[in-house]
Amino acid sequence: MSIATAFAPVARATYAPAGAPHPREPHEATFEHALLRDPALGFETAPSSGIGCLVHGAPSRLDRWHYHDEYELHLVVKTRGKAYIGDEIVDFAPGFLALIGPSVPHHFVSHDVPAGGVAVRSLAIQFGDDALRQAAGLFPDLGEALRLLERARHGIEFAGMGEEIREHFHRIRAYRGLARFAELVALLSYLATWPESHPLSMDRALPRPSQEVTERLSSRIDKAVGHICEHYMDDLSLTGMGELAGMGAQSFSRSFHRVMGCTFVEFVTRTRITKACHLLRHTDQQISAICYQVGFNNISNFNRHFRRLRGMTPAAYRSDKAFLQSAGA
Repeated sequence: MSIATAFAPVARATYAPAGAPHPREPHEATFEHALLRDPALGFETAPSSGIGCLVHGAPSRLDRWHYHDEYELHLVVKTRGKAYIGDEIVDFAPGFLALIGPSVPHHFVSHDVPAGGVAVRSLAIQFGDDALRQAAGLFPDLGEALRLLERARHGIEFAGMGEEIREHFHRIRAYRGLARFAELVALLSYLATWPESHPLSMDRALPRPSQEVTERLSSRIDKAVGHICEHYMDDLSLTGMGELAGMGAQSFSRSFHRVMGCTFVEFVTRTRITKACHLLRHTDQQISAICYQVGFNNISNFNRHFRRLRGMTPAAYRSDKAFLQSAGA
């Protein structure tokens, strides 16, 4: 079996329009139900034990905003770039390892892909937690792995992992049946005790898109979403976005809601709050400066939307001791 067909997800994933443009692949949005698990994309033809594996290069048609119902353990083996995971944006390089929870939107964008592309950029393992929970009822020692999954509901990064982590991935790929499950449990137990881990995302910042969109419609909205994610700080209008997508304002509004599961205005607001969260956690800028930097025109409006979406004020979010301690700050 070639490495290109050795890894695959185990259940249907849903791919949303790309939230950040790929610098070398101006592809249209393709929803997973149209991909038919093509082995050419890296899908395994027969996932084993409810644990699926995937390998893909860069650029790839799989590089777009998407979510799925399984956990995903994602290892980057080549290229550098940015990982968009929930409401977090982090730099990645070879050796970057993240455990992403169910339904958390994510997207990996490589910035240094050579002209000929990269055959293997990422290795991923996708799995549900039902079997592990059932096994934990018989073997209490598995509780450590279950606690890791609870911590990973919104994403965890594991820093400082060496080459041995890649060997775990290759063994899981090679095994089948109970042996594959046992190797995954061993890997999760190992990660549960890894000292250099921290949460990536506070919540699921992006809404679930409709699964009933056509590829032609989604490609237009894809273009608009990419523009919003790059220019969220600008004055974005429904009319302007409609023109960008080649649609009238009202038609664009209806189509956007159908594809993204929320209104255009709500998506812009969520994108701005997501960026504000990143700045609050990773910079010392004043809250008022962050407010204007991410595109709000007054502090009261910023505070109101922040409280609505995060359940607390920006100041409380920045001083959240529970998060800061768990993040290793």
